[in-house]
Amino acid sequence: MMLGNLFGAGLIPSQNMYDPMTSQRLILQRNANFVLRVRAGPDMANLQTIDVNYERTPLKIDSRYFKGYITVRVFGFNGLMADPCHPPPAQAEYFANGFSRKALYSIQMVGQFHGHNLTADDIMFGNYFDQRLPLPPFSGLFEWFMKRMDRTLALDMKSDNPSATSPLLSTVQKLSYWKGDLHGSERSSVPEVNNKVLREMLPIDGAFDEEGRVAEYFPIKDTLNKDSKKRRHYFEKTSHRQKWKIKSSDTYACDFFSPFIDVNHQCVRMPNAVVEPMPFFDGDMPLRYECRTRDGRHTFFVVQFELIPASRTRPLSSIQNRPRRQYRDSGYEREILDPPPPYSAE
Repeated sequence: MMLGNLFGAGLIPSQNMYDPMTSQRLILQRNANFVLRVRAGPDMANLQTIDVNYERTPLKIDSRYFKGYITVRVFGFNGLMADPCHPPPAQAEYFANGFSRKALYSIQMVGQFHGHNLTADDIMFGNYFDQRLPLPPFSGLFEWFMKRMDRTLALDMKSDNPSATSPLLSTVQKLSYWKGDLHGSERSSVPEVNNKVLREMLPIDGAFDEEGRVAEYFPIKDTLNKDSKKRRHYFEKTSHRQKWKIKSSDTYACDFFSPFIDVNHQCVRMPNAVVEPMPFFDGDMPLRYECRTRDGRHTFFVVQFELIPASRTRPLSSIQNRPRRQYRDSGYEREILDPPPPYSAE
């Protein structure tokens, strides 16, 4: 369980008592002052802006430790894109048929891990920060609750470089796996969602659902499992994770998402309709997910949500009655199209 899910569950409280008017004012101020950008790459030194919600252009990573694709979706995304020719879609196909009630954003990985004698216990996924966190009072009590909810959680919230991580195979909501010598049957048609991945990665039948999203398709004790709760419970045990060998010829498809975290509006939407500004996420502190080895020696991939000051963007003339934004960065300019207001009726 990552920090995002913990925010949504209300386990990390705000510094102050909840005040709906104050929270709404802070959220509106953030939205006026910042624009969302998403970058990803094989490590922190090689991040690049990605086209959010574009199924046809996932980010390809071909490093020493990971080879595959990263796709990021954000419901109602109205931020910055890598390619000015790629305006954010009005609505990503991924969120169709009411799936936005389950996911406000998604980080999907499809690829192969490379390393010597890797096991499921070695590959960690979660949040990493570059500075101390302004923790609320009694944070130790909430850390205890966090670990009760996720027994695999490795938590280090009070250091100069805080982190909250869990083994990848026990924390992602959807996980599929197929061996290098196994491929699915030829497809007469390919869904819009994950069309490039479905064509190139040759997933086994059942690894993706009919709509193209990652499905739960993972063997446990030589028995095919389609229940993510069973798989996550199985990998809670260290012995089970250590027995599961990660081979470079095998392909994994993972989807990590949250129904609580609205990175597009930098807020937390709780089940009881309470909306609060998102803690630990501002212009000076990005929300970063990394997949690393447990010892931190090798990084497989990084996905970072960043808030860019609106002063570095300026509105342009509209096209098709949609406002345009131009992004000025490092001496060059990019033109960005904003989608219609998010949270429109599906």
